Amino acid sequence: MENQSETNKPEPNGFMKFLNAPFGRFLLIGTITILLLAPLARVIFLIEERKDRAEAIKEEIRSEWGSDFLYQGLVLRIPLKTYKAGKRYHFFFPESEKTTLNVNASSKKRGIYHVPVFQSTNYTTAEFIPNLNDPTLDLSKAQIGLLALSETRISNMGKIEVNGKGFEIEQESIAEASPDKLFYATAPFTIDKSTTQISVNTGYTINGSGKIILKGFAKKSTYHMNSNWENPSFSGTSLPNPDSFELKKGFKSSWSVMNIAQNTKIGIDHSKPYGKLSEASVDFLEAIDQYQLNERTVKYAILVILLTFTVFYLIELIGKMSIHPIHYLMVGLSLILFYVILLSFSEQFGFARSYLAAGIGILSLLSWYAYSVLRSLKFALTILTAISILYGFLYVLVNLETYALIVGSMGLFVVLAAIMSFTKRLKV
Repeated sequence: MENQSETNKPEPNGFMKFLNAPFGRFLLIGTITILLLAPLARVIFLIEERKDRAEAIKEEIRSEWGSDFLYQGLVLRIPLKTYKAGKRYHFFFPESEKTTLNVNASSKKRGIYHVPVFQSTNYTTAEFIPNLNDPTLDLSKAQIGLLALSETRISNMGKIEVNGKGFEIEQESIAEASPDKLFYATAPFTIDKSTTQISVNTGYTINGSGKIILKGFAKKSTYHMNSNWENPSFSGTSLPNPDSFELKKGFKSSWSVMNIAQNTKIGIDHSKPYGKLSEASVDFLEAIDQYQLNERTVKYAILVILLTFTVFYLIELIGKMSIHPIHYLMVGLSLILFYVILLSFSEQFGFARSYLAAGIGILSLLSWYAYSVLRSLKFALTILTAISILYGFLYVLVNLETYALIVGSMGLFVVLAAIMSFTKRLKV
């Protein structure tokens, strides 16, 4: 009776024979992979959409709290005696300037999004040596103040001390005929014509996010920065003094900058320096966020799908069994679901923990499905081991920057060698 049942079993038609043949299997796997490009493209679009939303929220927070802080330093402004053309000034820059910046970095949250911000409490001392012999200078209305861009958020500013005497701050809307500049200046005071040196010191607090750009107008500038930020990124034409940098629960660094072209004795008629100034910059933004890591991960999606399909196909050959095309499609969709779970979890819990959670979930699902389809614990464990190694390698790869290419190429070499080893004894 059993033999009769097997005899009555319908023979596979020509199309099914073609699909079960090696070339037909390759064609089937390739077709299913192409079909999976549509949901994969949707995942990529979803990552971009969430990233744009996060960037919009971050820009809102930065516009409210403060953005990049460009430090230009103190300046002495003396008006010229009245001309018919209107009010004009001469600006004198410091001979030397020392600034200490105590930067406290924190995080501002809005919903599930957060952005690093900082509050910098600064103390500046400066020495001016202006030549006041110009008869056109109105020495009875001199002012000393801090140059700043209009978007600078100064949350607190004390008096400016000039030769030991404190002067209250009078914020003006512009430093000169330039609407993008503010001039946090003292009330006008009188300078004696015989004055050869003016000593100034002041303290103030800046709210900001992004970068602190040190571009003082003094001939010689010295900066000392102390911060609790643990991932500083330095750039610009002037880097910190090598012996000054410390990284321990934050960082400490110092810069010494010379602007040789500055003529600090002779005033000029605008608040711009002579020539091109040296610039030091410290970035307080996160170098890599979860969206960048998600983007890096999904770039390897096709490779992960093809390698997973290869594992299933090798098991077909070794176990002399046939896996239905629908099974391949379900496996592919579960692999794409991994990226959706990773994205949604990483917005809440960070990338590392989300990758572990999403990986465990998808590996458990694939292991159960493989056992249900193949009816073999050995093959199910083989698939679990192979995909676990694949996901582990992928995690290492997406967290590397400098060595990502070489590690990826060596990893693919090892995978190809393993596949060649499994298939070397197969016969047509």
